[in-house]
Amino acid sequence: MTPQRIGIYGGSFSPPHMGHFQAAQAFLEAEKPDRLLIVPASIPPHKTLEDGVDAQMRAQMCRLCFSALPNTEISDLELRREGRSYTYLTLRELWKEGRVLLLLCGTDMFLTLDEWYLPSEIFARAEIVCMRREEDAEIFPLIQAKRKQYEKEFSATVRFLDADPVVVSSTEIRERIKRNESTAGLLSKEVREYIDQWNLYR
Repeated sequence: MTPQRIGIYGGSFSPPHMGHFQAAQAFLEAEKPDRLLIVPASIPPHKTLEDGVDAQMRAQMCRLCFSALPNTEISDLELRREGRSYTYLTLRELWKEGRVLLLLCGTDMFLTLDEWYLPSEIFARAEIVCMRREEDAEIFPLIQAKRKQYEKEFSATVRFLDADPVVVSSTEIRERIKRNESTAGLLSKEVREYIDQWNLYR
């Protein structure tokens, strides 16, 4: 029986932007999972979210952002769970026999995975697929060193997406919105319309 391959792409998605979209698209093309779950965090362990933008709003923006991608759905798994949105709990809930979990992450996440809560369980339950967001030559040795560390320390399975890095800053996007500036090419039209409708990030 062929294992079911489930992609998992978590984050605060505040807001979900074209960098997120293109990472998900590259992941689908390279890994060809049966499903890709976009998992907005309810309370991210490592971030403080902006006031006035609640989890359900971020989930709705994700639906608008990722709706064009095939085999992709927005999961409310972490929104339904009380407390902080720890990745190991999400993987524990999704893991079962006959299923392969593929955790999609960007550079920042990848470089700090060993500092997350229960990293041994994260690496045991999921294969790691990293989408680089920088072309900075200085960071490449750090990424390779982390890969070797994870493989040695946790017997991790790590792959990198062969796609052009996409550089988009959520902070810059929020600042543009605050100044009522254009976000063309950074946000989808539907997401920007939702933000304007609810007067978010201002």
